[in-house]
Amino acid sequence: MHSPEIAEENEVLSALRLGRKEISHGIEKEIDELHKLSPVKRGLEFATLFLLYGTGVFLLTYPGGILPLSVCGIVCMGLAFNMLGILIHEGLHGLLAKRSWLNHCMSFLVGIPILGSPTAYQVTHANHHFELGRKLDYGTYRQHIRKPAFVWIVYFVQLFLGTFLYILLIPPLAFRTASVRSRLVIIAEYCVLFTIAVFLFRALSPETILLYWFYPLVVCSFLTNIRGLASHALNDVENLYLSSRTIKSSKWVSWLFMHENYHLEHHVFPSAPSYNLGKIHELIWDRLPEGLYSRSYSGFLFGFLRAASRNDLNPLGIVRPGHEGDV
Repeated sequence: MHSPEIAEENEVLSALRLGRKEISHGIEKEIDELHKLSPVKRGLEFATLFLLYGTGVFLLTYPGGILPLSVCGIVCMGLAFNMLGILIHEGLHGLLAKRSWLNHCMSFLVGIPILGSPTAYQVTHANHHFELGRKLDYGTYRQHIRKPAFVWIVYFVQLFLGTFLYILLIPPLAFRTASVRSRLVIIAEYCVLFTIAVFLFRALSPETILLYWFYPLVVCSFLTNIRGLASHALNDVENLYLSSRTIKSSKWVSWLFMHENYHLEHHVFPSAPSYNLGKIHELIWDRLPEGLYSRSYSGFLFGFLRAASRNDLNPLGIVRPGHEGDV
């Protein structure tokens, strides 16, 4: 992942390189091994995605139109869309395929159902990693907002509308810092997306579009909003280890979120595929001087709401690894 508009060296990158070197000391080989791509593991993720969506279609078309089955079907398809969102994120880091052209093509294909341009997303996401907490980072908000009340408003807007707003805002935000070449690619990608959307809207009935695309997208947005909020809300962007949060969670939730719940680990090692983040967590967690941590997404949300009721914008869930307790 590269953003040509960002200087090759800045304080964020310097802190990241230093922190990564300290954390990896003595376990460099193990860390390098966990950066290798596994077509088998990635293939299983795609198989799971198709299975979830296929199950959703089966439940929706089950004879009799049983409402609980239909709801379960939409949830299954929403989970599949959520996986698509994480897969396009993997593509931004060059983790879908070794060949860059194939990686980009795969990123574009998985982004179609969620109306995502991988090039536009890559520009904004590179800024998020390389300028974390600075002017060009729109993945965190505190640095753009001065009044605490407005910070809470933005947090709650993200919780309920974040994904849909992000779909709308990615193009203009990317255009602000993208190179001329990237802008041309972004325009081309959105032209293709628009053409596909027009074709499908003309070919399919409104009911089909609602049941098999829009309602699952709403479920996906809810999951993505919670995951995004938990990753960076109530953090300290001046501290590498307090800028992102690890949500330990259950194995099932971690699997459905493709291990992106280990978001602190992702920011320390952004070139590691998501399916290895759990193993990286086990290797490095006790080596961290401190970190943001929650035992579950529900635990984070309860803590977030308590902080909101107290107007407390301090980092939530600071722990010394090995002493997590009941955070």
